[in-house]
Amino acid sequence: RTGLRRCTVPTVRPLEPGPHSPASWLVPALAAAGFWAVMAMAAQEPAATARSLVFIGGPLLLLAGLHARLFPYLHAPERLRLLPLPIIADRHWQAANRRHGPELAVTAALGCAALLAPDPRANWPLVVEFAWLVGFAWILEPMIAAVGAHYGRRFPEQSRAHELQRSLGGGWTTPEAVVHLYGPALGVATAALLAMPGQLGWERWIDGGTIDGSHVALGLVPLSLAGALRGLAPRMYRGAFWEAVPWLAEATRTVAGPARPEPSPGWVRLIRDPWGRVLAIQLLRTTPLPLLRGALLLGALLLVVGRSAPPSGPLVAAAIAVCGVWLVPNRSLGLQRPNRQRLAAALPLPASQREGRAGWWAILMWSPVLAVLLAVLGRLGLG
Repeated sequence: RTGLRRCTVPTVRPLEPGPHSPASWLVPALAAAGFWAVMAMAAQEPAATARSLVFIGGPLLLLAGLHARLFPYLHAPERLRLLPLPIIADRHWQAANRRHGPELAVTAALGCAALLAPDPRANWPLVVEFAWLVGFAWILEPMIAAVGAHYGRRFPEQSRAHELQRSLGGGWTTPEAVVHLYGPALGVATAALLAMPGQLGWERWIDGGTIDGSHVALGLVPLSLAGALRGLAPRMYRGAFWEAVPWLAEATRTVAGPARPEPSPGWVRLIRDPWGRVLAIQLLRTTPLPLLRGALLLGALLLVVGRSAPPSGPLVAAAIAVCGVWLVPNRSLGLQRPNRQRLAAALPLPASQREGRAGWWAILMWSPVLAVLLAVLGRLGLG
């Protein structure tokens, strides 16, 4: 009744979490294929053996894609790029959390599929154990980034923290980056340790034993401890974010070496087509370990073709994952299209090349993948 109009206060738009890294699902997919193979070989073993494999293999599977899941917290280029802007650290934390959850869910789904594939009826209790571990990982993995930010700062030279950084680093990396060498493995080990009482209680119940209040408490107390640590994580991250990101970026540049392109290998000169030579050089300079990716794809093809028996399920899964590893360079070539367009705009080239398109060279990138997939389908059909 006062005559004042109702108004709304605009909210701050959240930071974009950035695109998901292919490593967040490719590396766990390869690890899950190996996990599947191990569980298939132990299908006839006692239940205790399978449970031990889950206790060992579950943390290893989580560790396989951990770097990609934690990348947005401190390592991502947008963290350093947005650092000079008046953006509070909590918004960076929230943006990284929005990427962490879905990527961990992909790893969890791959792990559950690897456990269920050999024998769904017999292995469903193992899936529950693995899911309990994943729950602790979801709670504690952001804490790894927070600890990395807190101990990734520069401390006074006479302090114990600085001496610990220097002694653990071995002198081959900057002291501020040492925590990122040990933090991921210690974080996953902590999650496995806290999940163990609940897993043991679940195994006792599956085996027909009785569960009393002490067993429930042993499972819930570690969960409460993990929740308390997770509650401390944003505060640790907030207090150290501004100091840790620049030192980590400097350490990354130090390890990567100077910003100078490596000389092109001699075999590139054998490509007569200048446009193809440009694409080959871009592929080599923008794709990590391209020759190793090709060797993995060739090895998968030889395994599929050279086996006397049809390819097993784990081999098929590994072959598909390796195909994904090889196709990642297509993404890098696509990102370089604007650069090729600027380069070729004023040259007497066909219209498709002036637009920066890869043309039939992109089809050539797909040909090894098609060869592997056709070999898999052919062997499965003949089998």
